[in-house]
This record gives sequence, structure tokens and C-alpha cells, in this order.
Amino acid sequence: MPGTRLIYVFAIFLFTLGTSLAGQVSHGGYPLMNTSDFNASQVMYLLEPEDQLMVSGLKSAKYNSLKKAIHYATERPVDLSPDVNGQWVEQDGMHVWRAHLVSPEAYSLGVLFSEYSLNENACLFLYDPGGKSIKGAFTHENNKPFGTFYVGHIPGEEVILELQVRGNQRDYGTLRVGSLSHAFLPVYAEKSIDENGLGTSQDCELDINCAEGDEWQTVKHSVCHISTTSLLCTGALINNTAYDGKPYVLTAEHCINKDFYAENSVFYFNYENSNCETLDGRKNQSISGSTLIATGDSLDFTLVRLSDRPPREYNVYYAGWDARDVTHISTVTMHHPNADAMKISFDLDATNNPTSLPGDLNDYIVASNYRVLEWDIGSTEGGSSGAPFFNSSKRIIGVLSGGLASCGDSIGYNAATNRVIYSLRGNTNDYFSKISFAWEYYSDSKKQLKRWLDPAGTGQLSIGGLAQMTLDTKVRLAETAALKVYPNPTRGAFMLELPSYSGKPLHVEIFDVTGKQVYACTPLSVHPVQVSPPELPSGIYLVRVKDGSQLLKGRVVIE
Repeated sequence: MPGTRLIYVFAIFLFTLGTSLAGQVSHGGYPLMNTSDFNASQVMYLLEPEDQLMVSGLKSAKYNSLKKAIHYATERPVDLSPDVNGQWVEQDGMHVWRAHLVSPEAYSLGVLFSEYSLNENACLFLYDPGGKSIKGAFTHENNKPFGTFYVGHIPGEEVILELQVRGNQRDYGTLRVGSLSHAFLPVYAEKSIDENGLGTSQDCELDINCAEGDEWQTVKHSVCHISTTSLLCTGALINNTAYDGKPYVLTAEHCINKDFYAENSVFYFNYENSNCETLDGRKNQSISGSTLIATGDSLDFTLVRLSDRPPREYNVYYAGWDARDVTHISTVTMHHPNADAMKISFDLDATNNPTSLPGDLNDYIVASNYRVLEWDIGSTEGGSSGAPFFNSSKRIIGVLSGGLASCGDSIGYNAATNRVIYSLRGNTNDYFSKISFAWEYYSDSKKQLKRWLDPAGTGQLSIGGLAQMTLDTKVRLAETAALKVYPNPTRGAFMLELPSYSGKPLHVEIFDVTGKQVYACTPLSVHPVQVSPPELPSGIYLVRVKDGSQLLKGRVVIE
């Protein structure tokens, strides 16, 4: 086996069914977990212990870098496939294959399938020996155009793979394990609150659901925690001028800069504590895999397109952006410091342009950065890299490269806000790569944002965000034909024509692209119906019409 010698281990092991299903988009079902028909000597594979000198070096390397990604795992090459390795049995009318991998002293394990293309009769599960953490079923619906599939981490040093194939034949498609992501930090370990992960960011970091985050409750749904096979970062879904919900995620170049890392990353949404200063954040809404769209050379930005649009239940938000090279009064970032649940940080001063970049940040063009002289609330840490930098209009103006900012000591207590006061000394000098530079500094479309965020060539340099609810969905209250909206575009009033009309009063609602209702009415029982909203800003609006049990949706453009 290339790069790693596998030692067969002979053991007998028992499983109990767990209750927690988690992670990437899966498609129901449970693994069988019946071990009585399997021979442990055929299914268990033990890797040699990881090189501890190398691990120690990786742990200490973060202190020599100003880039705020976390190197949390090593990539351990393996080569396993159901055609050659593991064991097959027939059980409950299915062919079932199993392999049990052990990487000693790992806090958790991720699995990269270097070949993944399942047939419709096959499904795959991954779980720990106790059955507490189960991922799957993964099916043909998880097949990716690039042919690989990365399954995020399962706590512990052991992971079991179970492939179920329905029917008389074992023809499952293609499946091959190419490597394990061996976590040497307890980011995804069970109840991990000692070194990294939930509850381990610095004391001055502020939960997104504290009162200070009230005005950011819509925009927060754009932010994601990113786990590559070796690094942890932050990113954000970002809107484009077509307002079509194309799932672009913006992050830092030093987090993702190659096809391999784009394709084999997991993007976790809504990883946040439910209330201020609680510890109940969950990584249970995620998308595996993306395509590298554009990345900077001497600019620290990367744009990827997720392999799937986030499901409706994720309630994501596509953040707006501002690509003008102007001074912004006060800024905010939302991020996952030290792999913790989402935090929010505030700088109440105008943006600053640095004259130099420190340490390993000097790989990037100086003028392409904003500098935060001092965070007024919160800070950033390892794992915050790639975090969106918002202006006061809640539009992205940059992404975090890194810096020296760190929480200061507690120096008092503010009874009015019920907050500890922290020293701002030392909480200085963070650097964010500007969207205005990434926009078209390079003419190559693979090194710029303009080609992708302004696909129609409108020339716009600033647009608002897009709520998921405004996108077309398959969820209907009744079988729906087209809703006609005309004239469209319009300068105000417009007509609505339903494919069938009950004769009863209709209920009409209009929403802006952030999902906010801006108008509602119940017109008289006439058809077609005229809608005359108050004067609205130019833009795209969602129209919803309810006629009894029928719900129809359309869009109108206000000029």
C-alpha cells in the first residue's frame, strides 16, 4: 500500500446502534452493524502510528505563521477497494461489504474516496465502532463530476465502512479509499472542549447569537466553517448579479488554492450556539466537495462553487458585496476561531490601508489589503482565515488573510451590557484581502472575481444579498403551472395571471432578495389581478400568490 504499511489485526469487536446521524447531505437508512457474519482478520486494517516528530512540528508551525488557518490533520495514503480488500457477505437480501480502518492516536478520522461513482442500487455508510457517529447513506446522488468524495471526520481513531448493494449482483459501481485525514488536534473529537473545537476560542470572542449580533441574523447564514483534508478555515456564500443562487463560496487563497483541496473539502453551515455563551453548536448541515473557480496569485482570495446547492432546510443566505475601492466606516467579520461555533467581531473605525505586510503575509500585494488597527469587540484566531469582511451595509468587502490580533486580558465588567471588558492592547493588526483588487486586478478569468460575480456584465460594483427562500424550489402546496407577471420589468404596478383561478380573493405577498416582506395585500375578486405596491427601490422581488390551497411564485423586476 503506497506510503503506508497496513498491518492486519485479528480481533473480535461488537457494535451497538447509535442515535446520532450527522453531516453531509445523506439519503436515509441505517447500516446493519451486524458483525457476526464478518471475519475480523479480513476487515480490519491498522496503520502504523503517525510520525510524532512531524506532528509536533505541525503543531508548533502555527506560531510561526500569521495566516489564520489551522493545520489540524495529516493526510495518510491508503489504497482500499471492495474488489480487493475487506469482506463481502450476503445478508437480508443484500450483498454487504465492510472494512474497518484504525489510525492510532487520531482524535478523529476523515475518509477521502479517490474514486466514487455508485450505482443506484448501492449505498455507503461510515461510522465509529460504538455506532455513536454515523454518516450516510451516501448514494449515487453523491456522485461528483470530478469523481472523488470526501466524508468529514468521525470521532476516534477507528472508522468502519459499510457498502450495501441490493439485488442478486455485486455491481456497485466504483469505490476506492485513497487516504485518511488523521486529526492530531481534537477539533472533531467527541465532547472536544479542551484544545480546539466547540468552546475553545479566546474569552473575548462573542457568539453570533449574543445581543450584539441581532442585526446580523440574516447575513450570518452565509458564513461557513471549512474543513479540508488538513486545514480549517472560514468562508461565505456570495451572491452574483444574476441573482440565481449559484453556490459560490469565497474564502482565502491560503486555505484552498488547488483543485484537490476544493474537491475534497467539507463546508459546514449554521454551526453556531443557540444562545449567547452556550456550548451546543452542531456541525450537522454540510456540503462535500466543490470546484475551484478562481484564485489569486499574489492576492489572498479563492472562489469555489459547491458541488450541490445547499438544501432548503439549511436556510442559507448569499451575501452581497462591494467591489469599490473606497473607505468604509466600521466593519464586521463573522468567523470560526479555533474551529469554534460562529463568532462576530466589530471594528468601529474606518478601514485603513497598510504600508507593509508582516511575516508570511508579505507574499501578497500590500495595496490589496485592508488593515484592522484594533478590534473593538471580539478578535480573530486560527480557523478564522477566509472569513468575510463586511461593511456597515452588510456587504462583503474582503476576506481575512491573517495578522497579529488576539484577545487581551479582562480588565473590568460592564453591568449595563452584562459583558466582561477586555483590554484592546495587542488586539491589533489584522489584514483582509480586498474584493476591489480581486475584482479584475488580473485579466485572466481564473484569477479574478468579476467574470463570476457579474456574469451578465452589468458593470455593477455593489449588490445586496439573496435569501434562499427567494429561489425557486420544488416545494408547492399544489401542482403549479406558470404564474404570469406583466409588464416585467415594471416601474410600479403590474398584473398577475394565474393558470387557474378559484374566484376567491387572492393573498399577495412581495419579498425583497433578502427575504424581507415589503408588501402584502388581498385584492378584489377579479382576474387578472392588478398589484400596486408602494414605491420600491429598483431590484428583483419575489411575488407569492395564495389562492386557496394553491401557492404560486414568480419574480418581478422593478426599474
